Amino acid sequence: MTNDVGAQNYIGAERCQKCHAFEYRVWAESPHARAHKSLTQDQLKDAKCNTCHTVMSVESEQKLAGIQCERCHGPGKYYHPDYVMRDKELARAVGLVSIQPQHCAQCHTEGVPSIKPFDFVSMWAKIDHSKAAKADFETNKPTVTATRP
Repeated sequence: MTNDVGAQNYIGAERCQKCHAFEYRVWAESPHARAHKSLTQDQLKDAKCNTCHTVMSVESEQKLAGIQCERCHGPGKYYHPDYVMRDKELARAVGLVSIQPQHCAQCHTEGVPSIKPFDFVSMWAKIDHSKAAKADFETNKPTVTATRP
């Protein structure tokens, strides 16, 4: 367990996965899940780098490595219980953040090494884990047909 007071408000993506399997899958397959791996050991110790590449310092809390759910949606300690998540107003009141393009712009700035400027619409399409994206996935996922010998 960590001594970092801030880390005590985070629950980690593994806990989010219990109720949000589709959203977790989208995250796990995205560059956000591996963002911390692009840093050197010295950069991992630098708060300036950790701000955009991890939820908390990897040294203080390995389970929070990478850009996880709570980096965008806020620390989940108070909104993650089922009864809170079912009450959208209550969830927002205790910390659940609804994502807006300006949240992405906190890290995806002009100073970030990139070939192209950040475009929210095209990038969101790559990590879309909304209800509509989930419904589309459920409707269009390939069906497995058992073959008999």
